[in-house]
Amino acid sequence: MTDIDRNGPDLMRRALLAGSVVSGGIASLLPTALADAATKHVTNQSGRNLPLNDPAFNVKTLGRLQGDLSGKTIYSYVTGQVFGLVPADGPALADYGRLMYRIEGGGIQMSRERTDGAVEERSRGWMFYLDPETGAYLDTFENPYTGDTVAVPTFRGGISGGVMTVNGPEVSANFTMESTVFNRPVQLDWRFVGDQAFISRHAFTRWKESSTGVHKTEMTLDCWNCRIADIANEKLTMIPNVYSWTSQTEWQSWLKMRGKPGAMLWRNEGVKVKSLEALPRAFVEQSDKKVPGALRDALSWT
Repeated sequence: MTDIDRNGPDLMRRALLAGSVVSGGIASLLPTALADAATKHVTNQSGRNLPLNDPAFNVKTLGRLQGDLSGKTIYSYVTGQVFGLVPADGPALADYGRLMYRIEGGGIQMSRERTDGAVEERSRGWMFYLDPETGAYLDTFENPYTGDTVAVPTFRGGISGGVMTVNGPEVSANFTMESTVFNRPVQLDWRFVGDQAFISRHAFTRWKESSTGVHKTEMTLDCWNCRIADIANEKLTMIPNVYSWTSQTEWQSWLKMRGKPGAMLWRNEGVKVKSLEALPRAFVEQSDKKVPGALRDALSWT
C-alpha cells in the first residue's frame, strides 16, 4: 500500500499516480518520424503481436518504463518549465502566460514484480525551483501576478511505497483523493510509427488539501517513446525510453494565489540512470546541501 504524507501531499500524490516520484527513461532513443495521432489499436504491423488490451501486460510494461524490475537501485532526474496562465477576454500576451520558474527533481528508486503480476516500488524524491533566466536555485520568488516576494520550499518526499495492480494503484492516504486511474483496469494508450512506440497515460485527479480543507484538481499526462523491439524483449527488465510529463494544475499554495483565476502548466522531461555518477553534478551538489543523505541512503523493502 502507498502511504501519503499529510505534510507533503502534492509530491506524494504525484508519486502515487505515476508509480514513482519522478518517472522516466534513459534518453538514448529519439523519434524517427511524426504522424497523426492514432488510437491504442495497432496501426503498424510491427506491434500487432503485443497484447495491448491485456491489463497485466500494461502493468508490467509500465513498470519496465518507470523503473527496473530486477530490483536494482536506479536514480531519477527531471528538468522542466512551469508556466502561469490567466485566460480572459483578449488579454495582453504578457498577462495571459508567463514562464514562472524552472524545476529540477530527482530521486532514488527500486522496483520488483510480485508473483501476482503487480509491480511494487520504493522511492524517495524531491524537487527544486530555479530562476527561468539564470538557472540559479531559488530561495525566494517574486510573484509577477501579485508583486509579493514569497519563500520557495524544497519539496521533500520521504520513502514512499507503491503497488500497481491490474486494477490500478493500491491506495492508502490520510486525505481525501479520487482519480480516474483508481479502481479500473490499467490501459495505456498505444501508437506506432515505424519501429517506434509512443505510449501515454492520462489522469484527472481531485483531492482535499489537508492544510486548508479546500478541494483541488489537476490533469496529468505521462508519455514514453521507445523501440517496439525493446517492449517485446522480455529479457529487458528496464525499457530504454524518452519520457515527458505534462500537467495542468491549480496555483501552488505557496504562491498565495488561492481564489485568483488561472492555472499552471507543467512540462518536464526525465531520465532514469543506473549510477549516481550519471546525474548532473550541480543537481547532486544541491541535493547533498538541501536534502542530505537523500541520494546516498539505501532503500529497503522492509
